[in-house]
Amino acid sequence: MFGIVVNPVSGGGKNKAITAQVEAMLDARGIAHRCFATEAEGDGGHQARLALDAGCEAVVCIGGDGTLSEVVTEIANSGKALYIVPNGTGNDFARAMGLIGEPIEAFRAQLDGKPERIDCGSINGKPFLNVSGSGFDVEVLRKTEELKAVYPGPKAYTKAVLAVLGSYQAMEAEVSIDGGAFAHTRATIIEIANGRYFGGGMNVAPAADFRDGLFDLVTVDRVPSRMIPLLLPLFKLGLHVKLPIARVVRAKKIVLRSEGMVVNIDGRLESMDEAHYAIMPKALDVMIPVK
Repeated sequence: MFGIVVNPVSGGGKNKAITAQVEAMLDARGIAHRCFATEAEGDGGHQARLALDAGCEAVVCIGGDGTLSEVVTEIANSGKALYIVPNGTGNDFARAMGLIGEPIEAFRAQLDGKPERIDCGSINGKPFLNVSGSGFDVEVLRKTEELKAVYPGPKAYTKAVLAVLGSYQAMEAEVSIDGGAFAHTRATIIEIANGRYFGGGMNVAPAADFRDGLFDLVTVDRVPSRMIPLLLPLFKLGLHVKLPIARVVRAKKIVLRSEGMVVNIDGRLESMDEAHYAIMPKALDVMIPVK
């Protein structure tokens, strides 16, 4: 039996129709299924746990990156397969998996795909899937949440970038890599990447591979806020890593600390003074589309 975890709010209210299509596709293949609808923000993990407790051998997540991340906290290392029906604001991890186009076609591609085990990350012992970090992106995400009701999809993110430019200050933090000594940095962004994309298609870690057992730690030094709009096209293309202000280091364990820090975890924001990251090799079963 497949458990369908669906966020009814994500995707501008379109998920009811998408859920019906997913159910019809499963019916056509003779696959039993049951829906588990989220009731509030943060409920995706609880519904995924209910699906596992009900005996589901696979979980279908219908929604955006936030719901997907919540589901992964429960099914990582469970041995149960994850299917992604991307219908949120950014759909960034789905993009890294090659799940482009309409949500229902992305689901079909996975049903016809091949099984694979991929890496997850953990932050303070809690699994996450895609990208986590702090800096300019945190301020943008805060503003994006305000603008989602007005601007659909990635456009909300672009508008948020422009809105926070005038007030952003570079973050001060200390970073330890694979148990090494802490080094102080003043940065525009510090990102710990398992996947490649965040912010609705920004290619923050162009060489990141969720199969290699390593994070890509991407740090961009402090730049004047007026320069950030000039850098955004480079972020979109993943060319920022070629600039002298950027550094990429691969690591299995990373500690990021800064008093009063707010951290982006797959699009969710949490406050903490220290973030302990560890890679979780081959922690998640997914279906990769066959090219």
